[in-house]
Amino acid sequence: MTFGPGLIALLVALSEGQSWGWTSVPTLSLFATALLLWIAFVLIELRVRHPLFPLSLFTYRNYSIGLGITMCYCIGYFNVTILLMLYLQGAHRLSPFEAGLLLIPLSIPQLFTAPFSGKLADRFGPVRMILLGSCLIGLALLLLGQLGSQLSNMAVIIPLLIISAATGLSWPSLAKAVLSAAPQERAGSASGMFWTVYEMCRAISQALSLVVVQLSVKSSSVLPLFSETGAGEVSQSC
Repeated sequence: MTFGPGLIALLVALSEGQSWGWTSVPTLSLFATALLLWIAFVLIELRVRHPLFPLSLFTYRNYSIGLGITMCYCIGYFNVTILLMLYLQGAHRLSPFEAGLLLIPLSIPQLFTAPFSGKLADRFGPVRMILLGSCLIGLALLLLGQLGSQLSNMAVIIPLLIISAATGLSWPSLAKAVLSAAPQERAGSASGMFWTVYEMCRAISQALSLVVVQLSVKSSSVLPLFSETGAGEVSQSC
C-alpha cells in the first residue's frame, strides 16, 4: 500500500500544481508524500522474503539500462497524442473527429513493421534496432516541433508515420533486450517490473504533458483552450 498511493500523490501534484501553485502547501505536501511512500516501498521490498519488485534485478546493468530507455520512450511517445490534440483542437479548432483522423497514421505503419522487427533484431541485433528506432522517433519529434500557426496536414501526418514505423521496429527489440537481460529463473519478476514501469510512465507522461502546456502557454489561454470562444483567440495568438 505504498507504491500505488505514492504514484497517485505524484500525479495529483503534477496535475494540480499550476492551479494550486508549485510552492503551495498542498503541492509540496503531495510531492513529499509521494517521496516518503516510495522510500517506504523500497525499504519494504528490501526486507520481505518475496518482493513484488525484486530490486536486486537492478544489479544487472543491461536490465537497468533497458528500463531507463523504456521510461524515456513511454514518457516521450505518449505525450505526442495529448499535445497534438491540444494543438489541433485548441489552436486550429478541429473537431474531435477531424483531429482523430489526423492521428490515424500513428497506429497503422507499426502494424506492418512490427512483424519484421523480430527477424531484423535477430539479424542485426536488438541494440541496432533500438538505436535506429530512437533516432527516427527523435527526428519525427523535431519535425513536430516545427508546427506553426498554419496547419499543414502533411506536416502532422509524415512525422506520425515515422514514429509509428520506428515504434514497430524498435519496441519489440527493446522489450526482448530488457527481458532477456534478466536471469531465466527470474523472468516472471523481470516481466512484471518491466510492464509496471511501462504503465507507470504512460500515466506520468500525460500529467507531464499538461505541466509543459501550463508552463509554456499563458495561464489565460490554458483553460479556454477547448472552448468555442477561446479556441479562436489561441489560434490567432499562435
